[in-house]
Amino acid sequence: MFSKKYFFIFLAAYLAERLFSYFFGPETPLQSQTLVNTAMAGCYLAITAYLLLRKNIWGWGLVALELILGGAGGFLSLGPISLRTCLLFVSMAIFDTQKALAGEYIKKLKHNLPVTLGLTALFVVVGLSALHGYLTGHGLKAVFSDAVPYLFFLYYYPLRDASKHSEFKKIIFNALPAAILGNGFFILLTISGFSTGFFILQDSFYHWYRDVALGKITEVGLGFYRLVLNEHLLLAPLILYFFYRLINKKGKFRFDISLLSILFFILSFNLTRGYLLGMAIGTLFLISGTNWKRWLFYSVAAIFSFTIIFSASHLLSTRGQSFGWEIFGLRLQSVARPQIENSALSRMLLLPKILEKIQSAPLLGSGLGGTVTVYSPIFKNEITTSHFDWGYLEILVEMGIIGLMVWGVWITIFLWQIRLRKDQTGRYLFSALTAILIINITSPALFHVMGVIFITGLLSYNRDFIHLT
Repeated sequence: MFSKKYFFIFLAAYLAERLFSYFFGPETPLQSQTLVNTAMAGCYLAITAYLLLRKNIWGWGLVALELILGGAGGFLSLGPISLRTCLLFVSMAIFDTQKALAGEYIKKLKHNLPVTLGLTALFVVVGLSALHGYLTGHGLKAVFSDAVPYLFFLYYYPLRDASKHSEFKKIIFNALPAAILGNGFFILLTISGFSTGFFILQDSFYHWYRDVALGKITEVGLGFYRLVLNEHLLLAPLILYFFYRLINKKGKFRFDISLLSILFFILSFNLTRGYLLGMAIGTLFLISGTNWKRWLFYSVAAIFSFTIIFSASHLLSTRGQSFGWEIFGLRLQSVARPQIENSALSRMLLLPKILEKIQSAPLLGSGLGGTVTVYSPIFKNEITTSHFDWGYLEILVEMGIIGLMVWGVWITIFLWQIRLRKDQTGRYLFSALTAILIINITSPALFHVMGVIFITGLLSYNRDFIHLT
């Protein structure tokens, strides 16, 4: 399904969107919404709606392209609402209306009964937690921001229909490598700019990267910077996907190796411990009695390749001063001694405050949109933040034990259904979901919009999950 034409068009769109949003940005804490950005988002939304109304598969193709090429979704918006959220509301309204008019709405729910029941329970808990949070004084914007990501689970239903079309699959399988290469080029541009001094912390590019691209830049030393983007949440499951293809001979060797190398390059500047741990544990579930030799060979090759890529990247970034191996030592030590690294220390300082909130409302939680106030070793002052840095504990804080139990049942059923599969695809689905569950320990992987979209894709891909008869 690979098409050079589609691939290069999508790659150009990936890069053009970021360039456009730099000069014509959406609303951020430091700037107001530009009219050109609103117009572009409005045009994209209108074209998508028109195609969906005409039942043209490119309508869902444009929705998918925004999700895949649009990063974390911060580049285009209509006022304070992102294009991604607008597309969700409009596309699902059109989809459900068309199903209702065709007399297929109830049929849609019945044919996807396990997913429907699981989502219903989850949405009830989320809805009650959102209402609870608003009534207890949490800001409406904060409550809205916490609740909306869950609604992206609704894409499961149209995705099941759209995935039957070869054109839609062609869009997906060309947009994904375009996004990977585009992100690799974006990271290369960013590290080159900061390492050479062309970009500096707190300049216009830094604020655009933080507020529009929704990322984080941290200076490590000697000209090396840690670069994080929200879409990097999917690094581990994507690496596992191409690793799965290699060990089971599911794809083209050079194609998979090339994309894995780019993903390792991106990971070498991200260096999130949870991603590395999730990837390592997820890899274990890809081994079987028939592929263990290839699994072992590619596991060793992957470790060696990542070491080479990281060392070369760090050596170039620091202009030959360091291979960067001391960074791994620092980040590993910070697990046992969090006081030696700011990010680990911040997470540990948050922990007692979070536990206090859980103890104050253990059953129902304190509602969506909650915040915690804690001393920041980075800003040397007390700050109030909505970023808890503990995924499962954040669920407990906002939705209580009931919410965590609903999440647990929902994920357990999904894992159990995947394990019923006896093929290698089931092994990948299990490993990818396991990686997300591991990452959720210290990141909001399960309920972040990127995590929700990815889990929705896994649900759709797992045919056995919805066929009970």
